[in-house]
Amino acid sequence: MKKRFYLLISAWICCTPLAIHAQQSKPITSPENLYREARELFIGKNYAVSLPLLRQYINHPQTRHPQEAEYMLVCTAYELQKKNAAELLQSYLDRYPDTPHANRLYGLIASCAFFEADYDRALALFNACEPELLSNEERDDMVYRRAISYLQTGNAREAAIWFETLRYSSKKYEKDAMYYVAYIRYTQQRYDDALQGFLPLQSDAKYGALVPYYIADSYLRKGHNDKAEIVAEGYLSSYPDHTYTSEMYRVLGEATYRMGQSHKVIPALENYLSRTASPTREAHYMLGMSYYQTGVYSKAADALGQATLIHNDALAQNAYLHLGLSYLQLADKSKARMAFEQAAASDADTQIREQAFYNYALTLHETSYSAFGESVTAFERFLNEFPQSHHADEVSDYLIEVYMNTRSYDAALRSIERISRPGSRILEAKQKILFHLGTQAFANASFREAADYFNRSLELGSYNLQTRADSYYWRGESYYRMDRMTDAERDFREYLRQSAQTGSEMYALAHYNLGYTAFRQKNYTQARNWFLRYAELDKGRNPSALADTYNRVGDSYLHTRSFEEAKRYYILAENTHEGSGDYAFYQLGLVAGLQKDYAGKVTLLNRLIGKYPSSPYVVSALYEKGRSYVLMENTQQAVTAFRELLNSYPESPLSRKAAAEIGLLYYQAGRYNEATEAYRQVIQKYPGSEEARLALRDLKSIYVDTNRIDEFAALAATLPGDVRFDASEQDSLTYVAAERAYARGQAGEAKKSFLRYLQSYPDGAFGLNARYYLTRIGKEQNDNDLVLQQSEKLLDYPDNPFAMEGIVLRAEVQYQRQQFADALTTYKLIREKADNPERRLMAQTGVLRTAYLTDNDTETIHAATDLLADSKLSPELINEATYYRAKAYLNEQAIQAAQTDLRQLAQDTRHVYGAEARYLLAQLLYDAGDYATAESELLRYIDQSTPHAYWLARGFILLSDVYVALDRRLDARQYLLSLQQNYQADDNISGMIELRLRKLND
Repeated sequence: MKKRFYLLISAWICCTPLAIHAQQSKPITSPENLYREARELFIGKNYAVSLPLLRQYINHPQTRHPQEAEYMLVCTAYELQKKNAAELLQSYLDRYPDTPHANRLYGLIASCAFFEADYDRALALFNACEPELLSNEERDDMVYRRAISYLQTGNAREAAIWFETLRYSSKKYEKDAMYYVAYIRYTQQRYDDALQGFLPLQSDAKYGALVPYYIADSYLRKGHNDKAEIVAEGYLSSYPDHTYTSEMYRVLGEATYRMGQSHKVIPALENYLSRTASPTREAHYMLGMSYYQTGVYSKAADALGQATLIHNDALAQNAYLHLGLSYLQLADKSKARMAFEQAAASDADTQIREQAFYNYALTLHETSYSAFGESVTAFERFLNEFPQSHHADEVSDYLIEVYMNTRSYDAALRSIERISRPGSRILEAKQKILFHLGTQAFANASFREAADYFNRSLELGSYNLQTRADSYYWRGESYYRMDRMTDAERDFREYLRQSAQTGSEMYALAHYNLGYTAFRQKNYTQARNWFLRYAELDKGRNPSALADTYNRVGDSYLHTRSFEEAKRYYILAENTHEGSGDYAFYQLGLVAGLQKDYAGKVTLLNRLIGKYPSSPYVVSALYEKGRSYVLMENTQQAVTAFRELLNSYPESPLSRKAAAEIGLLYYQAGRYNEATEAYRQVIQKYPGSEEARLALRDLKSIYVDTNRIDEFAALAATLPGDVRFDASEQDSLTYVAAERAYARGQAGEAKKSFLRYLQSYPDGAFGLNARYYLTRIGKEQNDNDLVLQQSEKLLDYPDNPFAMEGIVLRAEVQYQRQQFADALTTYKLIREKADNPERRLMAQTGVLRTAYLTDNDTETIHAATDLLADSKLSPELINEATYYRAKAYLNEQAIQAAQTDLRQLAQDTRHVYGAEARYLLAQLLYDAGDYATAESELLRYIDQSTPHAYWLARGFILLSDVYVALDRRLDARQYLLSLQQNYQADDNISGMIELRLRKLND
């Protein structure tokens, strides 16, 4: 320890220059003289001059007072504010623990810690020091520093004791102690005691500019608002730019607010807010209320909004209430509604809550707003929570109006079903609500659910006759989609009987629908009559439906072989709407053929091919044209037509027939070499098909006729195909037995027999048939493994009718098992080989869905576009295809094309595709930085509403993001809070809300 002390002293002495040159040059030879003179200078506080003398003395070999000299030296380091003074003082104490100077040294070390703002360490050292053993001046210094340290460490009680001691014992610190005691009493809310200390200091040079704030604020807190006002105004006049100027504006604003002087509050608090970075909520509240009371509602809304942040107390509740009232004055009922909603959600003040709740419900009603069923639940909750309110009767009347007009059908239905004895008006509302829930379900293609809602609406009776009639109509539509034609017909007839709106489009469409129900049941005379009645009622409102009607009338006449009448209506259809012209032309061609006018048929079919080259009837037209030439015995033209079909549509089922026709034409003409080649192509290209079987039969006849049996046997051995021309008797009997077992409904027995047949005759003539039946049995028994196993063998022969039926079942199983990539391949094969419009539509739909589910955007776009080209596509499938294409366009960054599809979907937000589309359109605007348009789009969406709450909630979230981007954080917060209170689903919405609220609060 001794060695360390000397090192510290030596380092300090060596680094310290001699203070006075004159002292350096003065010859001092006696150590005692050096010590005496240095001590006198030290006692006289001439520390800089004493320092070199003390250094000389310590370095002298004959020093008699080294301990005392070292004491003076370390004290000199303290007095000269050397950086290592505390370390020197502590090292001295460590070396001389029994020094009589220990008490003072502890005080000096404590003071070093005090000057370094290390108040905890300073207090520990001050507590080791006895102040009464020090000189009066040092004692007062140490006590003052100890008191300040207590104050800085939060021990106001101890600090006050020491300041009180100084106040009466020290002239030097009397005013300081008085100020600090008053300040401590102020922090302890002992405002009378604080004022006693502050008031005498008003004229003090040091504290005169400081104490007026505490005086004014103490008066304010004691309720002496007039005195606070006088002090604040005097201070602001004298010190317009002082440290406490901004707080004085606050005091002045609050004092005048309490006295109802709004004209003084506003400039005072405006100055306060402009001068402080962290203003109080109370200041925002009082400024907002003053604006409100003076009719400056736009500024009132801004200020009151700031008072609502974070806290949820009585002040925030009242601020929300008056925020809502301000928005009402500004005719912004949407923001008023949300403000009232937040005030009503608080339990801080029951009276304010009742007033806010009433205003909230009223604005909901006036704006017809009910995004999540609020319009119903708000009135119902008000009546339950405030049954004695003087607004109760008024709210009851409003609730019935809401039931009658709400779009929140689920919430309204739940509310009505809680009423034990509903009156006739409420039952009428329930009848309408159930009807609307049915139409919503119908829009989402949930036809069974829709029919159930219409049933419930009809069961209520006849409170509203038109609603009852409309329920019959839409239940009929639901039954029609479920292929329940008899039920659909009954309901459409009942609608016509009960509806009073005989001039409406729906009344006309009921006749159109009845035409189809009769047509689907093959009652062509009745169908024709209904369609003709629709044509009379249409009045040009729906050209597409009218043209379709004329085609169906033509079909009805055709079925009864009234050819001239059929032709007349097909011509009308083609002239009415271009989208129906291809079918009309095709049917006109068939009629000409039936009338044996084959040349006329060819002319009509050529016109169809030329005018509608993309029509699905072009394939049939080419085949029928070839058949017409056959009937005209024009072999060359027939072959040309059939080859055109083969070259243009090689995968079409009609191409198989065309290829077989070519072989047969050559065979009949005796052109055996050409016939042989044509038949061989049929067998090789369409193995397993019926056409291949017939081609093989004719090919055999050619070789027999030309006496080339051996050649045929060799050729037959090389040809593909799993269908033999001849079957053995045992082969045939074994298969027939299995088929008959299946026909009797003995699926288990049939399954065993078909499997036994395939095992016994792996190359049997009925192998494809057996595998097809096994595939069907697997489907019926939910044995999907059997379906996939047997149908896999059918893939090699997709042109065989039996094989195609099994492949369709295979696709269904793959889709159900979510093997979407495999299902896509299968559906594409079915689409290529489809031999009728219904199967092609099924395959196209399968391709679309599986392409979408496998993220194959290119295939999705093509499949959707192909489907949407069909003018007779159902509305549900139109929506689905448009939605999938829009999502694929978005993935491909084809934004403009996506927006076109999304706008079409967004026209009807009752179905889920429209609900999401409306959101996505706004998201695209947000991503493009077009925040103003995004806001308008989202507000319209919220006003329109949708039964699909998730996408509406996403709209709220996005709107809050828009407002953040526009720096309208209060609006963002309001929408998030409203959503938080009203959205009940358990999904990711709550997490999105909380994340954004945290960011806003931060």
